[in-house]
Amino acid sequence: VRTAAGRCSRAMVLDSDSPKEQSVRVVVRVRPMNEKENKANTLPVVTGSTEKREVTLIRGVGQRQIRQVYHFDSVYTSYSTQCEVFETVRPLVHEVMQGFEATVFAYGQTGTGKTHTMEGEIVCEEKKGIIPRAVEAIFESLGEKGKYVSSAVSASYLEIYNEELSDLLTEAADERGVYNGRSSHADGAPKLSLVEDKGDGKRRGKGVYAHNLSEHEVCSAADVLGLIARAQERRRVGETRMNKHSSRSHCVFTLTVTTRETTSEGMTMESTGKLHLVDLAGSECAKTAAGSAAGGGSGAHAAHDARERERKNINQSLLTLGRVISTLRDAGGKDKARIPYRDSKLTKLLMDSLGGDGRTLMLACVSPSLHMLEETANTLLFASRAKNIQNRPTVQVDAQGLQLQQLQASMRALQEENADLGRRLAAASAAPRGFSSEHAARPSEPSPESAAPASDEAPGAVVAVESAAPFAAAWAGTSSSRGDAGRGAGIGGGAGGGGGGRGGRGGAGGGGRPL
Repeated sequence: VRTAAGRCSRAMVLDSDSPKEQSVRVVVRVRPMNEKENKANTLPVVTGSTEKREVTLIRGVGQRQIRQVYHFDSVYTSYSTQCEVFETVRPLVHEVMQGFEATVFAYGQTGTGKTHTMEGEIVCEEKKGIIPRAVEAIFESLGEKGKYVSSAVSASYLEIYNEELSDLLTEAADERGVYNGRSSHADGAPKLSLVEDKGDGKRRGKGVYAHNLSEHEVCSAADVLGLIARAQERRRVGETRMNKHSSRSHCVFTLTVTTRETTSEGMTMESTGKLHLVDLAGSECAKTAAGSAAGGGSGAHAAHDARERERKNINQSLLTLGRVISTLRDAGGKDKARIPYRDSKLTKLLMDSLGGDGRTLMLACVSPSLHMLEETANTLLFASRAKNIQNRPTVQVDAQGLQLQQLQASMRALQEENADLGRRLAAASAAPRGFSSEHAARPSEPSPESAAPASDEAPGAVVAVESAAPFAAAWAGTSSSRGDAGRGAGIGGGAGGGGGGRGGRGGAGGGGRPL
């Protein structure tokens, strides 16, 4: 999933500490029996084990009973709390703070608890869902003292209803009609569209993103929760036979986190991470999805037709999602040109999350009821296929700025080294011919015995002379006169016992001028 945030100055760098390929993680949550099912004495046919991380589907009775066992990365039962489910998502929040792009999406039949798991009740601490808990975890991390130099967080909320895009955080969303056949965008509101930015040779493109989708800067978890509460009021819901408050659209909530921190070398590095939290509309069977508005009258028929259109669009987009996952599993994600991402707007937005460069967690919600046996079996099969999808997670850092700082530091070091060599060569060329400035300062030449350095100073003296010899030899080689050559030999002659002519005098004097 990509929002309108750009990456013009960003470069994608593979995280060396993580594997190059990583499977999509799949978690299954089995909801408890609801009040209606308990009153009807409906038998539960699905069981889950958190310890064994498996889900068992029971078909038939007596000797004809068949048990199908599915294994997943994590399994949560009707006894699992909202907090326990969020612990599966917490590692993704940590990776977002490091600059990764992560996606969590909930899949399942209508009435299985997807919206409860993703959003919950934001005013109740115990019933908060994944979205409000992830928001709080992000701001807790940003609040760690001394960890970040600066940070910025923005939020967006996109809705896909009947293959049309809507912004749930704009004022224009309050004026739109839900089931009255009006356009999903009020007059004057910017129309949203999916745009693909492939980039060019100088920059990486943004990929597929929602053009004109608003992003709101937030400074605290309370700001984000206020936006979520506003979006919940605007999201399209409707009553079906399976669920009184069925979500009739797919929703994508995105948090973009930009941080700047100081590295151990004293440089400042900027990273941008994104967390996409997707609540998909529930799949519906035509036999069980009919709403309560099946009576007489033109209004009832119009409502029934609108609901039927919704159901077809929801199932069509989820069917396309299933084909994408099946193709990725069979092809291993190697030939992305043959994967039907573009057959629906939902799969276009999920392109990076499925077989792309992000980290992905799929949360499959199922019902234990006998009446939903076939839908539950389809969801478990769908989730099993998703486990085989391979992503290549990448981290987003401001590599241009980092490399520029490194090049500037290297340039300063080379300039200092060049200046030091220039000073040393200038001092060597300014010395009198045949002997060093130290030798000229002494009133008389020392005897050979006194010229010998002390034992504790000998190593240092030898190193100084040897390190000077190459520069003296190079300098001597560039001279055209014999006297200059002799003078060059005299400067370095102390290491080898003296040079010829006038240079020999410098060699006998104890090594010439050290460089």
